Amino acid sequence: MIKLLPEASETLVVAHDWDVVIDRLNVATVQVDVLGRPTAILAGWILNDRFQLMVRQRRPNSFMPVVDGKIDPTSNGCLIFLRYRLIPSTRIFLILWTFIMLVSGVILSVHHYSILFGLAAIVVMIIIHGIAWGNFLIHRKTLHDIILEVLA
Repeated sequence: MIKLLPEASETLVVAHDWDVVIDRLNVATVQVDVLGRPTAILAGWILNDRFQLMVRQRRPNSFMPVVDGKIDPTSNGCLIFLRYRLIPSTRIFLILWTFIMLVSGVILSVHHYSILFGLAAIVVMIIIHGIAWGNFLIHRKTLHDIILEVLA
């Protein structure tokens, strides 16, 4: 199955207890300096056994993934289920421009009696999604490494 929007899932097996995992995630999301400015490396929320995190940034980056997670305690540690996705506004942007490119390609192809406009729209759509997937994969690795470092 081809995924149109960038998304990835993984499961981490952690040897720490549930409360230790929650504490480590909390510390990584709520650190502040002496002036009260946030210095945490992650931004997001943690409630009970679920969390949503992303890398705290100085400049906005639309292709930075958000990780939705669920923590399941086991007898020897925890299972952490992670699902990486783009932020909602970027997902809407990709869906909107995919729709606009397809509709405009069809309209221009019919109006000008040439399939080249439709093919050009498809090529532009593939380029846009290729850039989105490439950026997502680069930034997902960064987020993944930070989460592993926090949980280590």
